[in-house]
Amino acid sequence: MNYSSASSNKIYQEKPAFSKPSHHKPKGWTDCTLGYIREARQWAMCILRNRRLMRRPYSWVVHLNLNEELPVTAIKEMWPKVCRKLKDRGIVALWVREANRLNKCHYHILIKNNVSVADLKRAIEDAMPSRKVVKWRKRVEPIKNEWRLCHYIVKAKVRGHNKKGIMVEDLYRQKRLLFVAKLNFKKVGTIGDFWEEGKNKKTFWDEIKAIEQRIGEGLDKPNVKRLCKHVFDFLGGFVPLKKIERSYGYDADGPAVQDWIETLLTTEWADEDR
Repeated sequence: MNYSSASSNKIYQEKPAFSKPSHHKPKGWTDCTLGYIREARQWAMCILRNRRLMRRPYSWVVHLNLNEELPVTAIKEMWPKVCRKLKDRGIVALWVREANRLNKCHYHILIKNNVSVADLKRAIEDAMPSRKVVKWRKRVEPIKNEWRLCHYIVKAKVRGHNKKGIMVEDLYRQKRLLFVAKLNFKKVGTIGDFWEEGKNKKTFWDEIKAIEQRIGEGLDKPNVKRLCKHVFDFLGGFVPLKKIERSYGYDADGPAVQDWIETLLTTEWADEDR
């Protein structure tokens, strides 16, 4: 089946609303930019938590670009078939669909299972349409920095140095394009058993929220933040303060943390508090 050329209609929003008046926090990939940022943060954190439960790295990342504009109906028809064929070939992965400013679609595919690069490339070639039907290209890469990659593929908001070497607060702002809502494009999906322990994104996010609440409540307990600063100074700043706070905040009620606080209150801090 040959696909016809796409119309000039954009599949992405050229001027998305940054936020919308509401009593609720913005959410979703297409409503507004703040909603996208919030959604992307959740997905990045869930993907990383899934990785921790795996106890091994993700295997590869695949960048799959469509080199031509395709009608929305053609994209919707093609991609589920590609995912089914990849699953049939034993590929387990998470994929993210994006648009670029040339109005073309591309995909980031995070490979979970152990597969050789040769077998992975062969599976992709077999799953994708013939290049005589759809022009496309692929790039398979090893993963150098999982934290950075998991934020990049969903375009989550992170600080970083841009191509000019300047530190910016939102590194992927220029690359973050919102699909037009009426297209009903699925933004993220999985192939095979991607999530560990039979969980899903919602389950992981609920766990993450509970962890963050526990850390916040722990840091609010008497002298816990003071202990964190004490540990930070004791280690000469070698371990970031935020990392220490997360660890001690989570275990704030533990006997090790509480006993250390009691000891400091009667020794070093006793002199300081006089």
